[in-house]
Amino acid sequence: MDAALFFIAAVKIAAVGALLSLDRTAWGQLMLSRPIITAPLIGLTCGNATVGLFIGALIELLWINELPVGATIPSDDTLCAVIASGVVTTLMGTMKISKLTDIGSLTFMVLAVMTPLAAQGRKIDALARRYNERIFVDMETRLLRGSPGRAVSLHLKGLLHFLTCNFVTILGVSLLLLLAMPCCYALVPESFRKIMSGLLIVFPLVGIATVLSGIHRKNILALFILLALSFSFLVQP
Repeated sequence: MDAALFFIAAVKIAAVGALLSLDRTAWGQLMLSRPIITAPLIGLTCGNATVGLFIGALIELLWINELPVGATIPSDDTLCAVIASGVVTTLMGTMKISKLTDIGSLTFMVLAVMTPLAAQGRKIDALARRYNERIFVDMETRLLRGSPGRAVSLHLKGLLHFLTCNFVTILGVSLLLLLAMPCCYALVPESFRKIMSGLLIVFPLVGIATVLSGIHRKNILALFILLALSFSFLVQP
């Protein structure tokens, strides 16, 4: 696939992903930025919503206990979901990958890169917030001077800072992975791909362990176990 087409795919991922990422803290907060929602939408945009949903579920479980509450800046799971689902679903089409083992191994490779980078997403968020602190002071001054129209435009400028930071980050990382991952994937032996596909179970297990570690009341833990057992009996053939 030509590098120009990879660039177009990266722009598409970045445009949709940057808009969805505004929902984290900058605008809305309607939970549209959660990985379980974002990843299928990006997957649909890139050609495979089902794989996008699978990736979103893995990432959602991994960071299920991190929420942007108050001044807390959590790991950017939205960034991880957008890039991972976009890169995997795009490469599935360009590399003609259809076997479940190959899809799983490609997903594992992309998530292995994106999981550490998600923690770095805090710095991007913090950078946008620092710029917006300056806007807040200017906005307050404009309101005291009786210029509400200018204050509104400054408010929109704050949203633009978040949008620009996310767009540039998603575009750069997506393009880099789209260009590099096919070469890296070709170097992995078939036997290793099966192992990597099986290791995907690590992501939901870490998330479940994190949730359970936060449950301190015995009655809540007992209720959780009871519901899990009930569900297991219901899904039995």
